Amino acid sequence: MRFVEAVQPRRARGRVAEVYAEVKRDFALLRDPDGNSPFLAHSPEPSLLEAFWSVLYETMLVDGRLRRPDKEAIAAAVSRANACPFCVDAHSLLGGAAGEWSERGAIARGAGDALADQRRRELVEWAASTRDPASELVRRPPFGPEEAPEAIGTAVGFHYVNRVVTVFQGEAPMNLGPGPLRRPIARVVGAMAGRAVRRTHEPGRTLRSLPRREPPPDLDWAAPAPHVAGAFAALWAAAEAAGAEALDSPARAAVDAALDRWDGDDPPLGGDWVNRALQGLEPASLPGARLALLVALAPYRVDAVAVDRFRATRPGDDQLVSAVCWAAARAARRVAGWLSTGDARAEAATAGERVAARG
Repeated sequence: MRFVEAVQPRRARGRVAEVYAEVKRDFALLRDPDGNSPFLAHSPEPSLLEAFWSVLYETMLVDGRLRRPDKEAIAAAVSRANACPFCVDAHSLLGGAAGEWSERGAIARGAGDALADQRRRELVEWAASTRDPASELVRRPPFGPEEAPEAIGTAVGFHYVNRVVTVFQGEAPMNLGPGPLRRPIARVVGAMAGRAVRRTHEPGRTLRSLPRREPPPDLDWAAPAPHVAGAFAALWAAAEAAGAEALDSPARAAVDAALDRWDGDDPPLGGDWVNRALQGLEPASLPGARLALLVALAPYRVDAVAVDRFRATRPGDDQLVSAVCWAAARAARRVAGWLSTGDARAEAATAGERVAARG
């Protein structure tokens, strides 16, 4: 884990310990042997940890309109698009545990055409295109309105968490042991995950411990599944509250303005684009704005220099996690906007009819 002192399971107390226990029971993968984990990365700010776990549970683990292997494949495909090898490894493994173990490698490689299931191929192709608002697949998704909360929710959730993982874990893959042991260890972990997959996951269970939030208008895509809408409303609210504590208003406004212009592409090399986006900010706002902008648009470029400049005035691990998660959430909401509006929403019913016609 980079930059922060995560709360280790043996030292966790209160709600952090409770969430860790829920993750181990219902998800199986709390951390790898190196201590890397998106859950541990959130742990310095418990409100964000709890809300993130709620999104993962309510969107991916609860049985709904989409099968668990399909949602794991979406997660892995989005993670490949965002160059997050840890999440690719974790969710291709979980996809294998939830469905066809033989497809794990194809999902990890992004070889959607090698998948036997046509429905899963279509969802993987859509997920891999979610960074491109002009994509025909984004404009005409392969699912209907009733499936949108799980499909869009999974994709948006991983556009969020891939950024958090990249910042705090770097670009290392999941540790499954040395080469000769990697395959048998993966099978053991997969068996543990398989037991978690087979558990009953009650819709809305994680929302009972969270403050009730009214879903904002940009969550209309999740309306057919109130438990998904409630989980995202909780995460967006927690991220906004955390961001307001860690970043001043001018910094947040500058990042939002840059996101309004973002079309999903990686920014150009060099730092000119950062300087242009933050032009006119007061010096006191620059370290936070620079960090948040990098998290939102180029998380792989967050380095010790950016973190140290931020920590010069906001030294706490909770403040760093808050700034990172706020920026990741704002970027994910931008992606959700183009996945759920315009032709994508207008064509959803037609897509649903195509799915029904295939039987």
